[in-house]
Amino acid sequence: MPSTAAPDPHTDALKRMTPDAKMAVANALRETAWELTAAGIRLREPGLEEEEVQKRVRDIFLRVVS
Repeated sequence: MPSTAAPDPHTDALKRMTPDAKMAVANALRETAWELTAAGIRLREPGLEEEEVQKRVRDIFLRVVS
């Protein structure tokens, strides 16, 4: 039975991408998530040193992966 769902242009674009291009997109998304997480920490605790901000971001990402 044929599918009646409309084609998803995002899915089609991903299917056409090379593995290297997909990895580049994944890396860019990870970097964006890291930057946004760090920005959120800085907003909540503006007095933190940058080293502590980065440590907290690492801790958050490690918990998400674990």
